[in-house]
Amino acid sequence: MIKDHVVYFTEFLKEFQNTGTCFPSSKWAARALTNPMRATRTPQRILELGPGTGVVTVRILKDMIPGDRLTICEINPRFMAALKENLKSNPDYQLHKANISFFEGPAQEIPEDGPYDLIVCALPFLNFDLTTVEEIFSKLQRVSTAHTKMTYYEYIGLRSIGKMVAPAERKQNLKKLDVFFSGMYKRHNMQRERVWLNFLPINIYTLHMAPA
Repeated sequence: MIKDHVVYFTEFLKEFQNTGTCFPSSKWAARALTNPMRATRTPQRILELGPGTGVVTVRILKDMIPGDRLTICEINPRFMAALKENLKSNPDYQLHKANISFFEGPAQEIPEDGPYDLIVCALPFLNFDLTTVEEIFSKLQRVSTAHTKMTYYEYIGLRSIGKMVAPAERKQNLKKLDVFFSGMYKRHNMQRERVWLNFLPINIYTLHMAPA
């Protein structure tokens, strides 16, 4: 755990835009992000975006059943290396590894080789410009079905604080993202859960990827 925190903090300093946080998610956040996975226990195709060192990945692995397939997408090669190292000794990974694949690169370039039933996302959307966010969601829409659910999180209050105190260019981008996500919430039947036991507390959003 200490090693993972060191990796996170180092990558936060080096790659703030794609990392977005200096601490891994808590186990409570990981459980909330994966709630839809446990709601239906027929085999599912699962896509995890931005696993970092694997706190959420470990939760996904714990809940996998025979027939589940997991694709893990991570843009940061140092995170990907740390994740694979951490998984070597994980018994759930060893049990399911024949059905697990890794993709190192941006979410926009994930191969469209089949739809996913669940997308678990830890990408720091508020660090991206609107065009990048639109490209990511366009890709995710193309790899979804009428029943796909997506979960992702934001730190509570971060968007509002940023619009007040951030530099002018970032304020403008946050306002554009505000409009984008407001539309997404309406179109995709958004549900929200708050997780206070995390550093820092977060809102977890669940989107039904088929338009409402």
